[in-house]
Amino acid sequence: MPTKGRVRLVRRAVNSVLAQSYEAFRLVILDDSTKEEAREIIELANSDSRIGYVDRNGIGVSEARALGVQRAKGSFLTFLDSDDYWANRRLERHLDVWADNEIGLSWDVCAEIGGPPTLVKQPFAEGLIEPPRVARKLYLGNFIHASSGFTRTDFARKIDFSWSILSDWLLFMRLAESRAAFFIDDTLSFRSVEPQDRVSNTYSNRFFFRESRKIRRGVLTANPAVYIPASVERSLSRFRRKLRL
Repeated sequence: MPTKGRVRLVRRAVNSVLAQSYEAFRLVILDDSTKEEAREIIELANSDSRIGYVDRNGIGVSEARALGVQRAKGSFLTFLDSDDYWANRRLERHLDVWADNEIGLSWDVCAEIGGPPTLVKQPFAEGLIEPPRVARKLYLGNFIHASSGFTRTDFARKIDFSWSILSDWLLFMRLAESRAAFFIDDTLSFRSVEPQDRVSNTYSNRFFFRESRKIRRGVLTANPAVYIPASVERSLSRFRRKLRL
């Protein structure tokens, strides 16, 4: 969990982890707060032996996530943004899926909180999805929130996803290229959409457009066999939209 200040939200996120029905977890907080806020977060981390605290010394969110992957000690890995939180059976539900399926990625439904509660539209029904269908759909647009994805630690360590702020999207695409995925059609993750809570507000839409284009070019170059059909589909869709205009 990368964070920078926002102690109230960090406390909510941490409490949602501590309330998990599956208790054998380790939470790694990668913090870049001011001294005063860091002191409060350290106190929170010290409240439970399953929480680790890392001073990330100014590195960005994507690099912090990559550092967290390297620091992880468990077999499985999941992200948690500091303005998000989980339902108390989230870890248990994902581990049950992994016990019964050979997969590289699982994800659940994320609800937006802070305005009218909305759900990200999902392109798949619940269940097992053969590769590379999820990877190709993700190329067209991300539908897996960072705090909703779940994978094996050793799978994540093999992928360099630290070169974009949209690191979760990049990682999930690469995980689903050659491995099956599983969608849990249950709302187990929650994200804050209150303007004062969003780190992404500091970036422009143009910045995210450039980052998205960089990711698409990167994965297309790395694995053209997977992404060329999705790239063609995206180009045709954009062309049709222009014709309608």
